[in-house]
Amino acid sequence: MDNISREKYHREIHDGTGFLSHRVRAVIEKYNLNMTLDSLEKTYRRWAIKVDSKPSKPVSQLNKLDNHLGDFTNMINELIPEDANPLDLPPSQEANYKPFKLPINHNNILLLSDIHVPYHNIQALTLALKYGLDNDVNTILLNGDIIDFYAISRFEKDPRKRNFGHEVLMTRQFLGTLRKLFPNAAIYYKCGNHDVRYDHYIMRNAPDLLGMDEFNFESLLHLDKYNITFIPDKQIIHAGKLTILHGHELGASVFSPVNIARGLFLRAKDSALCGHHHQASEHTEPNINGKITTCWSVACLCELHPDYMPINKHHHGFAHVKVLDSGEFEVSNYRIVNGKIR
Repeated sequence: MDNISREKYHREIHDGTGFLSHRVRAVIEKYNLNMTLDSLEKTYRRWAIKVDSKPSKPVSQLNKLDNHLGDFTNMINELIPEDANPLDLPPSQEANYKPFKLPINHNNILLLSDIHVPYHNIQALTLALKYGLDNDVNTILLNGDIIDFYAISRFEKDPRKRNFGHEVLMTRQFLGTLRKLFPNAAIYYKCGNHDVRYDHYIMRNAPDLLGMDEFNFESLLHLDKYNITFIPDKQIIHAGKLTILHGHELGASVFSPVNIARGLFLRAKDSALCGHHHQASEHTEPNINGKITTCWSVACLCELHPDYMPINKHHHGFAHVKVLDSGEFEVSNYRIVNGKIR
């Protein structure tokens, strides 16, 4: 985005009325911007501080106060809710758990799960990426376990395969290739149970480095360089009315004697999609009123017979998710068999 365009968008937000989040969303939708709500709001706030610091007439200040009264009221309500702490209880360190919501214009999604670089399958991954190009997707969701982190796993390892630096460099190369293939797409990196091994390694071996930007996961893989948005471990994703998670968030309890998707259904009780288990499956049930709920598990794009589990039910695949303006969605859960997408 050039400076002229940025000034235009910021000025339109600034001159609008109503809540700030509504004005930002309206600009994103109007100009079909490839930006998240949070990123545009942050750049606008920095711009607004500079604009508001310039001398202006008292009348314009009154108009500005009137226009932003709704924002001010909303901010106060968030800072001091009605039931803040009427009994003067001790301060709480309770976490505020919220899902990550994909912007409504990031609605044509290529979902890739369990690539496990450097143990990726080149043929399967190539087919999935070519499908994304052929279908002009505007969003790539890397749904966890993109890097394997074999070298820093807490499990017993073959010392001949331990090469942390090689894994990181290979993953950076993949992310760079991905950005070249999809220069205008929004790319999201969801942290899976293998990706989070890095944080766990730092916690065990160098806890003093925790919280330093230079040593966080995003810096390690150069996500800022490739304009990739990071979604933390355990945070679920909402794409319209569809809930997306890697799959490790629910632990082993997703297991079902029927298939993974049914196990996910029994836990989610709503339409949801996961990876993690390296198997493609689907389960649909209506409730007593006839409402249809479907859950999916997406297959992997890595080697199918790893040392730790050479005999398994794993197979290759990916998903294509389209989200409608209403929040309804369409999921195409593809398998890759004998070099063909099915």
